[in-house]
Amino acid sequence: MALSRAAVLENSADLGIVFDTDVDRSGVVDREGNPINGDRLIALMSAIVLREHPGTTIVTDARASMALTRFIIDRGGQHCLYRVGYRNVIDKGVRLDKNGVETHLMMETSGHGALKENYFLDDGAYMVVKIIIEMVRMKLAGSDEGIGSLIKDLEEPLESVELRMNIISEPRHAKARAIDVIETFRSYVEEGRIEGWELDSCGDCWVTDGCLVDSNDDPAAVDAYMYRAKVSDEKLGQHGWIHLRQSIHNPNIAVNMQSMAPGGCLSMTKTLRDKFLVASGMDKILDITQIDNYMKTRLEK
Repeated sequence: MALSRAAVLENSADLGIVFDTDVDRSGVVDREGNPINGDRLIALMSAIVLREHPGTTIVTDARASMALTRFIIDRGGQHCLYRVGYRNVIDKGVRLDKNGVETHLMMETSGHGALKENYFLDDGAYMVVKIIIEMVRMKLAGSDEGIGSLIKDLEEPLESVELRMNIISEPRHAKARAIDVIETFRSYVEEGRIEGWELDSCGDCWVTDGCLVDSNDDPAAVDAYMYRAKVSDEKLGQHGWIHLRQSIHNPNIAVNMQSMAPGGCLSMTKTLRDKFLVASGMDKILDITQIDNYMKTRLEK
């Protein structure tokens, strides 16, 4: 993204385009040099798709921001937060659409994405073509604002953090121990043991169940366990979320956090450590070095 940004600014280009090597992930840079990836790319594609298909459902992974949900809803769409993993996200969209819930866009924050009009294919090039067509359409309509203007009201999270906790176990036992940790986390939140934390949901599609329970005759297989909790307090209301996910490929657990409040991620990390990891004894089977180091670094600032 940095190289593309420099090229756009040096050449006064209208758009920079970024692909990964097999062109199933993509991102763009607007004419001002602003990188558009992650939540910003999903928001841009949502704005385009919702103009063409008002009211459609958009499926993303559960690491998408609260601001992205508001962005989609403000434009008349529905936001389905689903499980991490681009195939999970795309397959969820296929099932929803098959069951009568019109679903035209499925995107993971990693840059993977698919459109119903493109046969639900994981295709970064097709997404970029959609963006180029929209940019040309805007120019022909007399607009000189650039593609970035479509997401100018998307609020950015103030803080965003990802940490990892390695599982202290023989490799053959790591998966079972990871499931124990994730399910214990779910129990702690459900039982109200962590004040201000509540399992998150998006209407009929519950992230409380990690979307593990599908209302289909042929429910999807679970490749990794994960839950997301929304975080609130009396002063700020809901100001962030935390997502715990069993890694599919490695013996660790990923912790993703976002907050709209200064110091929110530090506060969530401290609560996670003291009220869950230590209180439940999970710190005995997890290496929480990254948790401790993050807290130490932030407290020293």
